[in-house]
This record gives sequence, structure tokens and C-alpha cells, in this order.
Amino acid sequence: MNILPKVSIIIPCFNQSSYVGEAIESALSQTYSNIEIVCVNDGSSDNSSEVIQKYADKYKNILFFNEELNRGVCFSRNLAIKACTGEYILPLDADDKIEPAYVEKALNVFNEKPEVGIVYCKADFFGVKKKIWRLQEYSRDDIIFQNLIFNSALFRKSDFEKAGGYKECMNIGCEDWDLWISIIKNGVEVFRIDEILFHYRRTELKTRTDKAFLSRMEIFKEIFRNHRDLYLDNEEFYKRVYDRNCEIAVYNKYHKYKKLWEIFLWISIVELVLFAGLVCFHL
Repeated sequence: MNILPKVSIIIPCFNQSSYVGEAIESALSQTYSNIEIVCVNDGSSDNSSEVIQKYADKYKNILFFNEELNRGVCFSRNLAIKACTGEYILPLDADDKIEPAYVEKALNVFNEKPEVGIVYCKADFFGVKKKIWRLQEYSRDDIIFQNLIFNSALFRKSDFEKAGGYKECMNIGCEDWDLWISIIKNGVEVFRIDEILFHYRRTELKTRTDKAFLSRMEIFKEIFRNHRDLYLDNEEFYKRVYDRNCEIAVYNKYHKYKKLWEIFLWISIVELVLFAGLVCFHL
């Protein structure tokens, strides 16, 4: 008898008592049977812990960490993933939802395409804003210039550990972008399911993504610091930073002088942001 690999759905929560029940319900409704749900109350001041505890008392496959201090989403996700027993991980924010078939369809991709390490899907917005999320499709060349994969993608726990997990210095936002780059650098492929299976909630309040956009320069600096080797080995990076109109061949010679490029690092970042467009989701 074949034992299905376990999938751990990770749900961090901070002051989202009005929504976290919907997120948990969407995780419980998966058509894939071997599901574990790990919830972390990240020091909420509302009744989030009481809402989550009711589910944890009712369902044996829910593991609940009730943290007294608010230490941020990166800490909460790292805590949950370290404690979980799933071979595959799916992060799900407490105000978002997934379709019942998401995990099952993603696992089918992993089974059919062993070279794939990240599986995501098409998505839409719900709440005060209802429309299809027209996120640019993933490209290995473009992922270093902007985030092309939302947070709720599936990946192997082993790849997460190899990548070093979520960096807590990225708590300001785009920690998922940093993680995707870290995983992709280790040689895995990315696959997008051509179906809307993820729902991103929009409210009247600013989301972490909105706040991250306001801090996009600082975020890009962190991304660059974490993956400097990747940028300095990328032809398109040189072209976008120094002159969009010149032929790429002109920049081949600069590979001989990588040490010198670091002198111009911060000047490059300013120009890169101007030429490359948004570095995070612009919703």
C-alpha cells in the first residue's frame, strides 16, 4: 500500500480573527487526504487565538502554536515549518483562501515532473477588490528583477531547509521573493498550474504587500545583499543598470572585473529600480 506524502499547510496569524477561520476551512476542505495544518498565533491582541483553538480542539490534524510575543511572519513560518512533519509545504496567510483541489493538483505536478521544486497557480482578488490577478508568468530571467510568485506556492521541506528558510531580516516584506530566489538558485524548476486555485483577500486596510511597495528600495537592497553573486553573474542585470539601449555583448567584458562592480553597487541599485520597474507586487 502506497502512503501518500504529507503536505503541511502553514497559517501564521496576527490580529486576523475575522478571517483566519476561512483560511483554516479552505485548508480543511482539500481533496488531498494527507494534510497537516500548522497554525501560529503571532502575539495577536484580538481573539485570533480563541478562533484557532476551537479548530485545533475539533480537528486532530491541526497543530497550534500560541505565541505571546509578536515576532513577525518570517519567525512564525519558520517555527511552523520546523515543527511540521510534511514532506511538502504550503504557506497560507490567515486572510487568504485556497481552492479544494489546489494541493492535489500541485502534488500531481511534483509526481510527474521531479525537476520541479515550486508549484503555484493563477490567482484572483476577493474582498473589496474582485478581479483576476494578472501576475506576470514566471521566468527564470525575470525573477531577480521582480517577484513573480505569490507566497502560497508549494515546495519541498528539504528544499526550504537547503535554502535556509525565511530570512527574518526580510520582515518588512517580500520574504517570499527572497525564498523563491534561494530555492531556484539550487537548481529546481518552477511550474504554474493554469487555473485559479488561490484567492488573495483585499481589504480597506493596507496589506503587507502595499507596505512593502512603499519600502521597495530597502527591500531590493536586502535582496541584492542576499543574492549578490546571482546579480553579478547576470548579463541582463548589467544591461538594465547601465544602459538599456546598448547591445548585451558590450557587457561581456565586465565579467573580468566583478570586484570593481561592487564599488558601484548602490548606484546600480538606484538605476536598476528605475529601469526594471516594480520590484515587488504592485496590486
